Amino acid sequence: MRRILTYIAGAKKEYCEDAIYADERTAFVLDGATGITGQRVTDAPSDAAWFVRRFRAYLISALEGDEQILSLLRRGTRAIGAEFLRFPGADRVEDKPSAVLSVVRERKGFLEYYSLGDTEIVIRKKSGEVVTLLDSRLVDLDNRNFARMKEIAERTGKTIREAFFDVFPYILENRKKMNTPDGYCALSHTEAGLDTALQGRIPLEEVRDLMLFSDGFAEIYDLFGLYESPEQMIEDVSANGIVPAIRRLHAAQDEDPDCERFVRNKLRDDISVIYAQI
Repeated sequence: MRRILTYIAGAKKEYCEDAIYADERTAFVLDGATGITGQRVTDAPSDAAWFVRRFRAYLISALEGDEQILSLLRRGTRAIGAEFLRFPGADRVEDKPSAVLSVVRERKGFLEYYSLGDTEIVIRKKSGEVVTLLDSRLVDLDNRNFARMKEIAERTGKTIREAFFDVFPYILENRKKMNTPDGYCALSHTEAGLDTALQGRIPLEEVRDLMLFSDGFAEIYDLFGLYESPEQMIEDVSANGIVPAIRRLHAAQDEDPDCERFVRNKLRDDISVIYAQI
């Protein structure tokens, strides 16, 4: 990979629960799940921040080899899950840390990809075809909660942001469905669900460029509609870089500070983006 551009910023100034990495062969985005219960046992600002930090360090090393992505994720999950459980009180944490992940790697003449959860990969081929890879299971669950928030706000007169606290039980219920057939899948303290990710490979000679990003950036087209499509988005970023796109997204978010027009649970989420040419 070449002409690599990256951007990462936390929604809170104190810390970020996203993590990214990119070099000439590998790129990935991790998006940690903010804890709902408020429990914390690690020495990091949040257990989710600890989890993505540890998994980032593990992946940088593990992806250098030739092991299959699924295999190395299984190995990493076992190791980091066991490490978390060594913290005093970790076994009693109801909402254990987890993260969603998208990763690409150049290997043996192919671009391998793996995407689990609502991080996203957009690959533009030299033919002009654009491949969008998104595991929509978590997106569907989140959208149900956004609909609940809107209904509660309309029925009670609360603001959307106030109504968010009323859906906490549903969010926790969804977390309990993690890595189950009727829920969604993510990196966590077990190997369950890792094989359900979007996985495959594309000949390198067919690929022009690509983007990986967390759902905090995906809002730019799937919520605010600042791009009509992923195709338009990757064309703009390839020409003008990531920062102008971020500025447009922040401006749109700032124009809707109470999340009333564009329903979401906070002004802005952690944002992580990688762009690279092949």
